[in-house]
Amino acid sequence: MRVLKACFVFNILFLLFTVKAIAGEPEEFHFIGTQLQLTSTKVDEASLGNQVPRSPMQPLTISIEGNVLYLYGQFDDITLKLVGAEGVVYTDEVAAGAYETCLPSDLSGSYELQLNDGVYLHTCILDL
Repeated sequence: MRVLKACFVFNILFLLFTVKAIAGEPEEFHFIGTQLQLTSTKVDEASLGNQVPRSPMQPLTISIEGNVLYLYGQFDDITLKLVGAEGVVYTDEVAAGAYETCLPSDLSGSYELQLNDGVYLHTCILDL
């Protein structure tokens, strides 16, 4: 009986430790520079067909420091565009799994940053 009780207590403590470790991960994540808040919209409603997504979309998380844009998490190939008052001023193809990309250092002002993966368009206002 003591062995069964000890195993039960051990399992409870193990589960509590596991839940604490999982809950603690997002707080331990540190961004380089300033985190940017993205708005995401579907590029084409027909691109997903009649499938019901099995899990919610993981938001793309990015930050900027100087002219370096940092991308966190998993994503497919992305087309990056900077759109100013005069139209598109910069375009780049960012490969899947890339952690960072450099923006032109000669740009200054306010731009709309567009990240398009073919299914979602992620946008935010970027002040350089």
